[in-house]
Amino acid sequence: MNKYKFLAGVLILILNHLSAFGTKFIHCPSEDDSLKLIERVYLHIDRENYLAGDDIWFKAYLIDALDHLLTDHSNNLHVELISPSSKIISSRIIRLEGGLGNGDFKLTADISSGRYKLRAYTNYMRNFSDQLFFTKDINIVNANGGEAESSDSIKYVENKIQTSFFPEGGSMIDNVASIIAFKSVDNLGNGQDVSGRIYSSNGDLITKFKSSSRGMGTFLLRPLPGLKYYCIVKGADSFDVRYDLPASFQSGISLSTSFNQDNELIITTKTNSESLATFLEQDLLIIISIRKEIINTIPFRIKSHITSFVVPTGYLPEGIISITLTTRENLPLSERLVYLERETPLKILIGTDKQTYKKRELVNLKISLSGDSTIERMANISLAAIDETFTNNNSQYPRNISSWFLLESDIRGNVEDPSYYFDPSNKERLRDLDLLLRTQGWRDFSWKYDAVTFPVENGFTLSGSLRKTSKKQLIDNYRVSIGIFGDQKSLVTNAPVDSNGRFELHDIDFTGQATVIASGIDNKNILNGTLSFDSARYDPAKIPDPTGRVEVFSVEKQSSIKTYYLISDSIKRKYKLNDTINIGEVNIISERHKDPQTEKVEKSRSKYGTPEGELIITEQFKSYNSLPELISGRIPGVEVLGKYPDLKIRIRGAFTLLEDSKNPGEESHTLPLILVDGNPVRYEEINNIPVNFIDRIDVLKSVGATSVFGMRAFSGVINLITKTGGSSGIETQMEHTSKIMISGYDAPRIFYSPQHLPNSGTDYKTDLRNTLLWNPDINLRGNAITTLDFYNGDNSAKIKIIVEGITMDGIPVTGEAQYEVR
Repeated sequence: MNKYKFLAGVLILILNHLSAFGTKFIHCPSEDDSLKLIERVYLHIDRENYLAGDDIWFKAYLIDALDHLLTDHSNNLHVELISPSSKIISSRIIRLEGGLGNGDFKLTADISSGRYKLRAYTNYMRNFSDQLFFTKDINIVNANGGEAESSDSIKYVENKIQTSFFPEGGSMIDNVASIIAFKSVDNLGNGQDVSGRIYSSNGDLITKFKSSSRGMGTFLLRPLPGLKYYCIVKGADSFDVRYDLPASFQSGISLSTSFNQDNELIITTKTNSESLATFLEQDLLIIISIRKEIINTIPFRIKSHITSFVVPTGYLPEGIISITLTTRENLPLSERLVYLERETPLKILIGTDKQTYKKRELVNLKISLSGDSTIERMANISLAAIDETFTNNNSQYPRNISSWFLLESDIRGNVEDPSYYFDPSNKERLRDLDLLLRTQGWRDFSWKYDAVTFPVENGFTLSGSLRKTSKKQLIDNYRVSIGIFGDQKSLVTNAPVDSNGRFELHDIDFTGQATVIASGIDNKNILNGTLSFDSARYDPAKIPDPTGRVEVFSVEKQSSIKTYYLISDSIKRKYKLNDTINIGEVNIISERHKDPQTEKVEKSRSKYGTPEGELIITEQFKSYNSLPELISGRIPGVEVLGKYPDLKIRIRGAFTLLEDSKNPGEESHTLPLILVDGNPVRYEEINNIPVNFIDRIDVLKSVGATSVFGMRAFSGVINLITKTGGSSGIETQMEHTSKIMISGYDAPRIFYSPQHLPNSGTDYKTDLRNTLLWNPDINLRGNAITTLDFYNGDNSAKIKIIVEGITMDGIPVTGEAQYEVR
């Protein structure tokens, strides 16, 4: 049952005389209406301009495109940094929880200057089109990093204006007056103001027109049969240019829309006498859809040249709506895009305690949601306080979360000044937004819902095959024991083998790198078979070929940032500073190199220190089938009772009464706690870990040694420390067992803002941070005020505070503030 079924039971009011203005349609979507979930993602980044060695901080918001609510449909978000030559130079897999996640990129010191791109998408988005992907251009400056790539160089082009024409509904029809929209752009794609005249093929002047916003405008035209039309367009700095208007058709139906004072949708169809005879009493459909998801289907019949009716919009979310006129056979006749705006008196208020600060002075920041206090509002937001030099100053109305979710992600081509259309102070914004939809709408956008090639990702998947050792035949009566050992947690489990010898383990949740050890086990619980892993590497989405887009990063701004870079870089090099100051930053005079296995042992023992018993695994122990058999009699104070595979370990000296678990497979408090690389696993999995993958076994038995693990270590602790492996690839020690290193979610770093308190020690370090504060996870509730404190650095600058986020009921919110440091 879909999310719009609350309309069920409401009568469909279809009156016989549809030509009467004001006829209302209320319709319940049918079971055949398409309501597949479409994901949209937005990245809020701390700024748009970076220096080599800087950090890029970002916050991700994933929503259901239909209602704009945060969604947990996908948990994996792929974020990539793409070079000017369209190569992925760095990538992250971000964990999304409830549609929210955050991460960062650390730029290398030798990265080349240029215009780079950030791209974000889920695996599920790849089933549709890369138009769903979020992309954002950023500039990176490295005065010492060589020349920028050629695609980033500034190009000088002739200022030639191109004008395109868009008849309302799709085409002009003889003897039907309709609105024709137009848009004039230069070679850079920027709108250019023009004026012009429309002439018939007889040479008669029909009408004049003039653009009203960013090269866009409209004029009214009623084409006559047998005539063609052309126009003469004149720009401010160009010669007159002649264009032929699109040809008109002898028959057809045009579609126009508007809103009444109650924000209801007025739909009007127009046709000529020739067409009326064809469509008279024929069943037609008006389809209302959002992002190609059908929300409402209205059947009706045309009975006159002009038909108008009203459709309530209370059940529709804010955003772009597609109105399509089709036959019963789904043959599209006409289409119109409109924007439905909701009154949302909700915005973010940001205030600082002062407008001018000294260097290193404390800033007190207050944030709140404004709006109707009787309505409970909750929002999750991200905040950046940055040097204004490093923000996007090319436009007064840059992209923000509102413009992306409500407009840009549904429009083909570049949208100039996107946030202009969402600034209530712009009185003509809705008129201009309608012009934008008339000219840059995605009327012919093709969606493919028949097959889902790329599945939803809610974690990670391991897969492979298990075959018989001798004949290499597939087997289906075995299982695979899989151990995943990460830095923060471990998992040991079993995966069944199907009739083709295949095994899969889905929705694995881990962060950072982990070691995977898998073994084939037959129905007698004996290690057996030949096991192999599939590739665990993720294949990213293809990057479109470079389009040769003209560089828009101004020469003046690039020059000023390079000058800043040369000054700050020399200071950073002298004092070994970074753009981001790390927590507890110290100067390391010298460090003795340690081999990887020694580091792993020390890290695994970090919670308890020196063990009370230890067994180092050598070559002579490889013949043992299980670790309990190996332990028996070799570690003082440790006993192994029973027969394989039902072996139980007892640690003398611990509080052990040694009794069986009441339920099979359930851990008993009388059994020792089993760790792998310091992370707890189920006791029974100790039999499934191959001996040859263990470096040493630590034993803890006294209360003082085990207390750090709590009551679960009541009967002692055994820690199995595995051998280190390569950073990638598969190490096959035995046919029945394989080892592989895999990567999980990227662990986001914590942004650290230093406190410049007297005698704190920070007074002796130069603070050249360009991002003073980055907080990706701020929760606002109602009208409550949230307070943040942070310190300025050593740069004299104008500081810009940018806040973006979304409410729990799907309303994108933004806010800005500014102050100066002298």
